[in-house]
Amino acid sequence: STCTKGSSGTEREVSGTDDVVHYPCPACGSPLYGWVASHDPLHEGAKVVIDRCETCRLAVTRAPGPPDADAEVAALLRDTGEHEVTIETANGASVQAGIGGSQWAGLEPELRRLHLSPDSARRLLARRGIEVTEVSTPFSRDSYSLMRQTLINAFTFRDNFLRNAHAGLLPTPKSGRDRWLQRLDYVVSWLVWIPCAVFAFPIELAAAGFGRGGDLVVNGKTDEDAG
Repeated sequence: STCTKGSSGTEREVSGTDDVVHYPCPACGSPLYGWVASHDPLHEGAKVVIDRCETCRLAVTRAPGPPDADAEVAALLRDTGEHEVTIETANGASVQAGIGGSQWAGLEPELRRLHLSPDSARRLLARRGIEVTEVSTPFSRDSYSLMRQTLINAFTFRDNFLRNAHAGLLPTPKSGRDRWLQRLDYVVSWLVWIPCAVFAFPIELAAAGFGRGGDLVVNGKTDEDAG
């Protein structure tokens, strides 16, 4: 198999899914196993393998070396004052992740290596000396959008097409075929938007009610204020 550099600077697996993962889960130290083979929508659909820990449910974009877990967690942390911090990110243990698999809208292997679950978030924060005080998966605009986009992804050639289009992240078509597929994804996305939006609402609302919503919010405090 071969690897190429992604936009985030990490290496992306572009062929083969049977490689051995030579590093453990950065959250709990358990083995990582192949979970899904996703496709990088920003790099002509190049294959990207996602591994997952069966102990803490952390998903990790595969690369030759382990991820810099401390740096990725630090990038998510927001200081809310009085030694309190919070993380808000997509929930890898959500119903929408289970429904979508490799087409889950919260899966962005082209942008990051770690895709957190509640358990893995607790463990990674504990390694930074942060005591978790609350974990929730509330129904929110973000969680609903992720569920809706996950359902839309089932119909398009490239995952997260509309979201990437609105953000200006779509690569410039290199051929007539690429331009045709891009136009087709626009048409299909808008055709299925309303039915997917209708179905996404009750599914995500129920998932959030059972603690498996797509929006993971983790609050904590540093050891200095742990009492």
